Amino acid sequence: MLQCYAPVQEIFSSIQGEGIYAGVHQVFVRFCGCNLHCSYCDTLPARMMDVAHCRVEHTPGCRDFSTLDNPLSVEDVISSIERLWSASTRHVSLTGGEPLLQSVFIKQLAEGTNYPLYLETNSTLPGAAENIADVIDIAACDIKLEEHHASDDYRALFDRTLKTVQKFYNNGEVFIKIIILPETTTDSLLPAVKAVADIDPCIPVVLQPVSSHALDTPRLIELMDTAGEYLDCVRVIPQMHKLLDLL
Repeated sequence: MLQCYAPVQEIFSSIQGEGIYAGVHQVFVRFCGCNLHCSYCDTLPARMMDVAHCRVEHTPGCRDFSTLDNPLSVEDVISSIERLWSASTRHVSLTGGEPLLQSVFIKQLAEGTNYPLYLETNSTLPGAAENIADVIDIAACDIKLEEHHASDDYRALFDRTLKTVQKFYNNGEVFIKIIILPETTTDSLLPAVKAVADIDPCIPVVLQPVSSHALDTPRLIELMDTAGEYLDCVRVIPQMHKLLDLL
């Protein structure tokens, strides 16, 4: 088999700060490149595909980085993961950017390691999702709302999102994350909620307030109630890693 290569921004050990696995120790592999342009993006450097170097942590949580030249081989990534894996680590988090842009690389990575794979995805590349759904243990799937301005064609994006979520749901564990902006309303949230319920109302859905804006409790409860009319498991969980100053 030919060795795969991919542009990677960074590899490090930290604590998951988002979603239903917040608080879990993971090794993060942050891929370069993204196919969307969300207004609230907090990983802008990871949007770029042409990144000369990947920074790699040596000691878990110590931020003692060195660099490797991009693109990295599968062997480069596996050896970095092995060095950072420790007794409390539970998953390799594949994040970005958008990791589904590197689905061929991820498939080969999965074939070369037995570590559980946790995918953080914008859920807009159903073809790539189909290629790797059988090797992903947990898929943390974003659903973009129209006010996120992620794409110039929201209807098409939403359709691709539902196809992507369905593929991961058919193959393993999945939960949904929806970013809540100050301008998010029950009307803008409802189509996403109903679409998830049509797949399975038991899929956990996390409403994540955007970190740079505080939302009042009554409004968050109103949005939770809207989702709770259709879904069994709805939670509001902020970005915990920013509260704890984690990577």
